Amino acid sequence: MHNLLNCRTVVSQVITGYLPSLILQLFMFFVPPIMLTFSAIQGYISRSQIERSACSKMLWFIIWNVFFANVLSGSALYEVNVFLEPKNIPRVLAEAVPGQASFFISYVVTSGWTKLSSELFRLIPLVCSFWKRLFSRKDGNEFEVPSLPYYNDIPTILFFGLLGITYFFLAPLILPFLLVYFCLGYIIFRNQLLNVYAPKYETNGKFWPIVHNSTVFSLILMHIIAFGIFGLKKLPLASTLLIPLPVLTLIFNAYCQNRFLPLFKAYPTECLVKQDRKEQNEAGMIEFYDKLVTAYQDPALMPVQYARSTDRDTSPLLHSAEV
Repeated sequence: MHNLLNCRTVVSQVITGYLPSLILQLFMFFVPPIMLTFSAIQGYISRSQIERSACSKMLWFIIWNVFFANVLSGSALYEVNVFLEPKNIPRVLAEAVPGQASFFISYVVTSGWTKLSSELFRLIPLVCSFWKRLFSRKDGNEFEVPSLPYYNDIPTILFFGLLGITYFFLAPLILPFLLVYFCLGYIIFRNQLLNVYAPKYETNGKFWPIVHNSTVFSLILMHIIAFGIFGLKKLPLASTLLIPLPVLTLIFNAYCQNRFLPLFKAYPTECLVKQDRKEQNEAGMIEFYDKLVTAYQDPALMPVQYARSTDRDTSPLLHSAEV
């Protein structure tokens, strides 16, 4: 009887510890294609713009639905009401965030480590490729080299960074699991980038503003939680000394926005001049420039041409008398 009770305890701990994060991971599997569809419907044309927009949507979706939904553990209306009262945000987060440390540790193990192993073995793309070859008429030797799904991998990495920043002083036990994740991720993604993936377009570092904004948001969130923790523990000196940190973080963010963000919105003139000088001596550039003049013409500015017809229906009713 005692062994049976111990077995039931172990099973219940496994179910309550790992099953919620596993179900959440299965649900998150369908989110990236939906975000890509939303970005395409939004009006973006190029693949890079669609993936950048989907990456941003995916990141904030994960932060809201995985972090805040599990931390607050209430209805959507309750979560919105919490943020409508800014003075209560530090207290609510300080009370709720430490209680979800065990869930996020299991989430790192089940989601992070499992995703890295699936990235290394790539079983799902292998099965999809097998079925495509089985039902398509293409040559079996043809193989399309995949590209790195930035919109799916970057938000996951940034979210684990957010967990590390917000929990390093609340639950330091999560840090070894995150350290293992980032070390394995460095090794696996380095191998994938060198031997598996082939980029379909040049990003030019335009995903970096998303990384920067996510890092600044994580720091501000950590400051708010720490401020609430010190308030609950009645440490006024620590809370007072913490006030300059978010201010300095926002000042640094404003400096980076003004100094570096324009470089990601437009190409530097130096790079454009180098590219023009490089293409100036190429053989086919003269022909390319000739075709460029008529490559696109606005239909509204083109002359209107009317078709001449001798049909009986379009002939005048009265004819001039012949002399």
